Amino acid sequence: MGKGMWWGGVRCAVLLAGLMALSAAGVLGQEVGGAAEDRATRSPAALRSLSAVRIVGQAPAIDGRLNDVAWRSASVASGFVQFEPSEGLPASHESEVRVLYDDDAIYVAFRAFDSNPELISALRTRRDVGSASDRVHVVIDSYHDRRTAFHFGVNPAGVKMDVYRFDDSSEDSGWDAVWDVATQIDSLGWTAEFRIPLSQLRFSGSDRQDWGINFARDIARLNETSVWSPLSRQDRAMVSRSGILEGLENLEPKARIEVLPYTVGRVTRAPGNPANPFYESNATAFEVGGDLRYGVTNNLTLDLTVNPDFGQVEADPSQVNLTAFETFFPERRPFFQEGASIFNYGLGVGDGDGANQSLFYSRRIGRAPQGSTGGGADWVDRPSQTRILGAGKLSGKTESGWSIGVLSALTGSAHADVSRGGVIEALEIEPTTNYSMVRLQRDFRGGSSAIGVIGTATNRDGEVADALGLGRDAFTGGVDFRHRFRNNTLEIGGQLLGSRVAGSAASILRTQLSSARYYQRPDADHLTLDPDATSLSGYAGKLELWKVGGGPWRFAVATMVRSPGFEVNDLGFLPQVDNVEQVGFLGYQSTQPGAHLRRWNVNLNSWSAWSFGGEHQNIGGNVNGSLTTLGNFSAHGGLNFNRGGLNTRSLRGGPALQTDPNYNTWFGVNTDGRRALQFSWNTQASIRPDDDSWSVSVSPALRWLPNEWATLRIGPSYSRRVEATQWVGRVDLADGAHYLMGRMDQSTVGMSLRADLAITPTLSVQFYGQPFVSAGSFGDFLQVEDPRASRYDDRFAAVPAERQGNGYRADLNGDGVMNAFGNPDFNVGQFRSNAVLRWEYRPGSTVFLVWAQGRDQFSQDPEFQVGTGLDTLFSQAPENVFMIKMNYWLNP
Repeated sequence: MGKGMWWGGVRCAVLLAGLMALSAAGVLGQEVGGAAEDRATRSPAALRSLSAVRIVGQAPAIDGRLNDVAWRSASVASGFVQFEPSEGLPASHESEVRVLYDDDAIYVAFRAFDSNPELISALRTRRDVGSASDRVHVVIDSYHDRRTAFHFGVNPAGVKMDVYRFDDSSEDSGWDAVWDVATQIDSLGWTAEFRIPLSQLRFSGSDRQDWGINFARDIARLNETSVWSPLSRQDRAMVSRSGILEGLENLEPKARIEVLPYTVGRVTRAPGNPANPFYESNATAFEVGGDLRYGVTNNLTLDLTVNPDFGQVEADPSQVNLTAFETFFPERRPFFQEGASIFNYGLGVGDGDGANQSLFYSRRIGRAPQGSTGGGADWVDRPSQTRILGAGKLSGKTESGWSIGVLSALTGSAHADVSRGGVIEALEIEPTTNYSMVRLQRDFRGGSSAIGVIGTATNRDGEVADALGLGRDAFTGGVDFRHRFRNNTLEIGGQLLGSRVAGSAASILRTQLSSARYYQRPDADHLTLDPDATSLSGYAGKLELWKVGGGPWRFAVATMVRSPGFEVNDLGFLPQVDNVEQVGFLGYQSTQPGAHLRRWNVNLNSWSAWSFGGEHQNIGGNVNGSLTTLGNFSAHGGLNFNRGGLNTRSLRGGPALQTDPNYNTWFGVNTDGRRALQFSWNTQASIRPDDDSWSVSVSPALRWLPNEWATLRIGPSYSRRVEATQWVGRVDLADGAHYLMGRMDQSTVGMSLRADLAITPTLSVQFYGQPFVSAGSFGDFLQVEDPRASRYDDRFAAVPAERQGNGYRADLNGDGVMNAFGNPDFNVGQFRSNAVLRWEYRPGSTVFLVWAQGRDQFSQDPEFQVGTGLDTLFSQAPENVFMIKMNYWLNP
């Protein structure tokens, strides 16, 4: 172990041990200001309860009328209290809820009284889309673990929403169930009648059992949310505050089988050259596949998919990535969205970039092929993604408190057809690959504590992987824990992980050279580049302490460690390793309405980071806050400062580069979302005074509700960035490597357009379109002279460059020889759109009609003109895709 590696390990151990000692001593466990809360109102013994009543006779008809005889025997849940705006006060309008059950389903009758029924807001949207509507909610913790729950909601127009809740306060909005609900507006207010099949819930097999349950109601015009079992905005808790549904008896586990076969037809019309042997003016495709959901037990579910189709998925937003790191894109495919919570294993802390860092990044499965077709080809036809042959996941929670998640997916090999001199050959550009993940977690103390283990594996066809320079195998594994104490107001948690990748020497060399670690850095004494290595191993750890409840103050401290060899990107997402980070947070939130404000908060954050070689990479902090007025106008903003440090990635494998202090600020406002016309504005700006670098961006947006079933949104954006030290390239000469930077002036204009028409709660039309133009011009070229110099002028030397053809040339080492380098100017345009008609013609069964269009243009003309750029973009011949897809839900 090198000196730097030893120093980094000692520092990590000291930081982690110090944090654990502080926690154990109770120093961080003291409440920060404020009086102690009434603990009795938070204890399980004080939770509200409701008796479950089994139906005798005929079950209620789901029509929203609540006049069935069966409802007369049900117990009544009433006495709702406000969650928003005046926490703990009685709800402004009364609500009553009744619950029945039989061998097949849970039935809920919700009566929402309203003295002004004509003011009830009932906007129609597509399912699971939020709106400024009245709404009622049923939250069922059928495991009764006080951590997870199934959440069902509906508005007066009959628009459904369903969410899976986990970790007490987190939610998985990708979860969908098949259930029935009907609503009615009458002279007393409005009603909702639910039928939730037991097959859509998970519960124990006990003869008699209690469930957690809560009910909530939103009144849009009052911006009020009331709940049956009280909640507090000062606590990061929701499921654990639910009341109890008592006395459910003899719930017979059913054989739960759901089948969702699909068929899809697709036509693609795209521009092309008739001389291209692979070109088809009208390319057609027809596919079949399907999903199967099987209840292995009454609380474990197996989901299988064969040849899944993701054709109607909305396109990713356009952007220009000028960094050395990969861009993160959110998952949009239904199979991976649903039930994603149990596979979510974060590696970062808090929001921002850290929120995306994860051991499991599902977009690795079905990714674009990674292999090259080589040069000299006349024509190439390569797929945009690898095909998922099949995937399965087992998930659920046992009666003893074990959460179980197992996922496995198989992607097929991908081939590109290449034509050289009239000879066509098929080249394999992605090997057959299996991706797997196992997640186990055991709850203790009613869900207040837990320990867990996790493992992931990526296994590729070895022979093909070696030929393409990809790793054969990649494994990660580790343990984690969390523990809440001080009446669930403090939470300590941590994780310890290890990784190992193996393959050919070429593939491991590629891993060592990647932007995540840059083992080739000439000044990194703690890193050793081994071109003959056939494996790479590493470790990572995290320890954090949060104050999550008990008064208006919040704080957090955390330490994260990632060794240089830690590698998870075969199945995870982690842009950078070789670092030790410390972060801290202190915040105050006021949740009770005052004379002018409904709520407000202010936060202080700090961070610092080192490499394992002791290089101080960054230190900084920010202050930020937000407020909401009584009229529902909101604003947020903040000011950020980074002192700078040694950036080990700027020179992309070169030495660490000293960076200068920079400042950035952001500000945004939103008008009342309940109005027909809503406006928002977001602005960001940054400045680095030492080298006169700066950036500014503005993104206003307008949302209009012309009636109760249509929503139109328009969101233009503009940004300009002037960066004095933008990476240009590296030129290797006899005297060594020369690292070139340039002053870049980049302007970007974009526009997002959305139209949502909900003709009925089950029939909708959606349109999304985004034109995007970005141009960057380079000048004032520099080369790095002394990368660690404290002064900017000592760090760089000007490079007098002259144009030559489509590039530049300059004398970089003073020997009189002109050295060539490329032209970094760019002008990029993209347009992405899709229109989707979605009809749920029966519960769980849907027809999609889709039209997607794409246009692209690229040049090295650095001149930025919005009108010219858009004219050029829309003069490009488009690619059009037309598709019809139909699935049919079966529940045999």
